[in-house]
Amino acid sequence: MAHTPAVPDLPESTAYSWPVPREFVHKTAHSEVLLTGWRRCGQREFEVGAQWPRDHGFWRTDDDGVQDPMLLVETTRQVLPLIAHAAYGVPPGHQLIWDHHHCTFSTPFLPVTGAPAEVVLHLSAAEAPVRGKRPRRITLSMTVRSAGRVIGSASTVYTAHSPQIYGRLRGPGTPSPPDAMAAALAPPPALTPSLVGRESEREVVLAPAGVGSGGRRQLRVLTTSPWLFDHPVDHAPGMLLMEAARQSAHLAAAPHRPGLTRMEAEFHRYVDLDAPSWVEVSPGPDEAGDEDRPARERTLTVSVTQHGKEAFTGLVGFRTEAGNAARPPALG
Repeated sequence: MAHTPAVPDLPESTAYSWPVPREFVHKTAHSEVLLTGWRRCGQREFEVGAQWPRDHGFWRTDDDGVQDPMLLVETTRQVLPLIAHAAYGVPPGHQLIWDHHHCTFSTPFLPVTGAPAEVVLHLSAAEAPVRGKRPRRITLSMTVRSAGRVIGSASTVYTAHSPQIYGRLRGPGTPSPPDAMAAALAPPPALTPSLVGRESEREVVLAPAGVGSGGRRQLRVLTTSPWLFDHPVDHAPGMLLMEAARQSAHLAAAPHRPGLTRMEAEFHRYVDLDAPSWVEVSPGPDEAGDEDRPARERTLTVSVTQHGKEAFTGLVGFRTEAGNAARPPALG
């Protein structure tokens, strides 16, 4: 995850009427801040407010007027630094590192109305904040509600490290974020955007599979993306890896558009920007052995490897309904 900027104090508030300071969600663009406030509800319980635009610049509303479930993933990601800084006292300069991030999504997901969506997240932490004690590991469970109903959930584990420890974790010779961005590989050619539910090549994070590759695709690291790379970092962001998993689901669902039901992401190693990384897809767990699987759900296992080592694995669940066809590729 990103470098922690200087963080001011953030008093508790239930107004939820304006965005929190961007420093609390590790964003530099004010327009990308989704959270609107927080409060304590108990020793280990919190509430966080959020607002979703009717059509985000990257996590777009679909042709049926339904919000993109990846907005829920990004919202729950923003909760991590907010709670770390505001509730647990993690100081500026510390790095937040994902262990895993699991999300579920209601189907159908949240329809767009004539106003932005007001979203409330109810959080439960494994351990209560202790004054004067800074945690190294934070475990959160979240229930996400909007328009009077539960629209999803999330569970996550992440760690907080000082710059010195982070430097040891990354190893000697790791470039600074600006230098890492400057040294990033140029993205290879993109898949046709409509095949992965996208409108432009600058949003596509998967390259075509090469001849004899067995379906393996190179990850396109789009360092010029104002959404995936809001500011300089020294490794591929977790949201980029999860977007690769989602786009893989679009490929698997073709010619239909998938309705996401879950995203279970596990982060094993950093993905560096100056070397190629590879996305591979295989069928998910056997349906007969998974009693918790929603009806008609398909699953995929998506892995990202670099230097021959697995860096990320994700389980993506989705449904395809009759008539839920993706738009065909444009000719020419």
